[in-house]
Amino acid sequence: MRQRIVVLLLAAAFVAACLGGTGAAGPVQGAFGAEGTATARAATKQRDSRWRKNPAGSAGVLEGKSVIISIFINDKDSRWTNKAKREANRKLAAASKYISGQAKKYGKKAEIVTDIYKNNRICYSYTTKMKLNDSAKKQDRLYENVEKFIDSRIDLTKIRQQYGTDSIGFLFHINKSGVSSTLVHYIEEGEENFYECSTVFSQCGGKAEGASTYAHEMLHLFGARDLYERSLPDGITASFVRHIEKKFPNDIMFSTYTKRGKQLKYSIKNEISRVTAYFLGWKNKIPEQKKYALPGVEQKGCFSDGTSWRGR
Repeated sequence: MRQRIVVLLLAAAFVAACLGGTGAAGPVQGAFGAEGTATARAATKQRDSRWRKNPAGSAGVLEGKSVIISIFINDKDSRWTNKAKREANRKLAAASKYISGQAKKYGKKAEIVTDIYKNNRICYSYTTKMKLNDSAKKQDRLYENVEKFIDSRIDLTKIRQQYGTDSIGFLFHINKSGVSSTLVHYIEEGEENFYECSTVFSQCGGKAEGASTYAHEMLHLFGARDLYERSLPDGITASFVRHIEKKFPNDIMFSTYTKRGKQLKYSIKNEISRVTAYFLGWKNKIPEQKKYALPGVEQKGCFSDGTSWRGR
């Protein structure tokens, strides 16, 4: 089931450099030199157009280099302090390191740029007078507003060129308690809802979220499915969930807790099983593929409502 995450109708939006400045990303000069020729601009526009037609969405497939853009949300009753941002950044670093390490087990290289202190173009602030929560309605409304914010304030072309990648995901940080979720791109949507975004609340049930929650939501951006609940278009039936519980109970998409029922702040003890590796596109075949009618590998890293899959 799609979980639209982002939150609220913004009565007033305000951008500030995440680390205390007044601009979102600073002045950007022509990507192809000072002359900024019409030919260069046309080539850039063409590349951007191709990128927005990627069926896997803005984040694409988790291989090579990817960039996570952090947007810290301030609302009516919560604010981000520098100390809280540093803590979130530390959890992001742990999640990124974990995912890269798991990728190596499958012979893949996955580098995820997340450090907001070393990369000022990937950190932004967004302020609203609304009171946020994790309801689907407010998540959807926030996405609509932040989508406009991204288009008007964040130079994604420049970021893609700077890091040499077309893989960009967005993470909305909310400094309060709530259930984290992810808005993914569906093949059937075409160029709509192209930006793939995860919302991570700093707490859940009043307890601080750990690095594993950040990793879990980030993996959704690249095609990972929840393995703890049914999703018929993905072949995740009740019997498949029981299979995961028995065979891969430590898969991070099944549980973000350790075997002892704890969630660690800055480290992760879970695994990425062959099933999650399959959905990420790290494995082409797994034993579960035929038995549970999982989506075909040509759509790796993608989500679908079931009408676009070919050759199950």
